[in-house]
Amino acid sequence: MKDKIKYLFLQYYHNRSSRKELEDFFHIINSAKYDQEISDLVKLVYDELKQTEPSLTYIDDAGNLVLKEPDWIKEEQAKAMVKPMRKRYPYVIAASVLLLLSVSVLFFRESGNISWNNPALVKQFTERSEHKYVMLSDSTQVWLNASTTIEFPEKFTGKKREIWLNGEAFFDVKHADKLPFIIHTGKVVTTVLGTAFNIKAYPGQQNIVVSVKRGKVSVLKEHQLVATLIIGQEVKVSENAPAFKKIEKALNSNDVGNWQQGYLSYDDEPLQEVINDLQRVYNVDITLKRGDLKNTVITTAFTRDIGPKRALEILSNLTDTKLKIENDQYTLN
Repeated sequence: MKDKIKYLFLQYYHNRSSRKELEDFFHIINSAKYDQEISDLVKLVYDELKQTEPSLTYIDDAGNLVLKEPDWIKEEQAKAMVKPMRKRYPYVIAASVLLLLSVSVLFFRESGNISWNNPALVKQFTERSEHKYVMLSDSTQVWLNASTTIEFPEKFTGKKREIWLNGEAFFDVKHADKLPFIIHTGKVVTTVLGTAFNIKAYPGQQNIVVSVKRGKVSVLKEHQLVATLIIGQEVKVSENAPAFKKIEKALNSNDVGNWQQGYLSYDDEPLQEVINDLQRVYNVDITLKRGDLKNTVITTAFTRDIGPKRALEILSNLTDTKLKIENDQYTLN
């Protein structure tokens, strides 16, 4: 049962659910309102998934967990509303009925009780090799790097501004006295009032990296202060290490978020993470055959427009490996 809930949860989150899977998912969620055992199981699965999917949900000021309906349900509902009832296909009717149940799901993290509420977040994302600019309701500007997801309220209310990030983004935060701007990236939370900074937090990445271009930033992990950064400072925080671990260093503030200008720079980065970055940037598949080199640290820089072949030739020279290209598949041996 636990594995099924986890599977359905991920299908739902990534908008991959079939109609049957979506129906099963919300049947389980709805059953949890009346069955404490199922409710506890749903909460357990959520807590586990949150470790690898930091933007899975939105926690509101009351400590409630909000899930949102997949976009395709809205599309089906919109189509259904313009058709006469007698011409609707059964699956459209089912989707419309399901919509009444699945507008959103909210349960209390502490008690596991479930109730219904309206969706709270807007979701923006980029594919491989794609960049995107987003303006938030408070005039904060956000630039999303490739393969990045960001979730935020359509309009900020209350005493804080909160967003959820999975990937890499550069922020230029609109200053607002007494209204902190908070970015959640798994166990690591970054808080500012008004500043410009970059956060890199891709799934599977060894460290979450926060770099400051302007202003002041505080970085916490599980409610413990990791660092307070000012202009030209950077911190790397290990999210998954059981012990508190951080690496601080100084850098040129002009280099913060320079991927927006087409620069790819790596300073003592594990080879595998550099390769993962190039796969996102160029939308290509790269295989590192030498497993013993995955954690070899690399320091290099080049412009994005040199292309994947030249970028990998540079890595090949630095690591004494051979580059093989076959059917658009790149391999380092």
